[in-house]
Amino acid sequence: MEQINKDELNSISMNVILHAGNAREYIFQAVKTASTGSFDGADELVVKANDEVATAHRIQTDTLQKEAEGIEIPYSPLFGHAQDTLMTVKAEINMMQEIIKIYHEIKG
Repeated sequence: MEQINKDELNSISMNVILHAGNAREYIFQAVKTASTGSFDGADELVVKANDEVATAHRIQTDTLQKEAEGIEIPYSPLFGHAQDTLMTVKAEINMMQEIIKIYHEIKG
């Protein structure tokens, strides 16, 4: 049976964490930018955050698809952490977008 080796899975995991972390950084910058009333700048950062989280999600999904195709994926706490990080960042993006909307209403 074909399988992904531990080193490859570690690399995959770190890429998910990297892109999710980039997304987190962009979305928090977006909120800070919105707090100053610069909504165009905030919107650009939200787009960057969404692009990064989409990249992380694609990497994760590609890995899970391999397992669905019968390729063995070894157990990895690091991959579990990567998935948890991605899920958390996706939730943060949703919350931060709502905060940006509130800033928009307050600062007009």
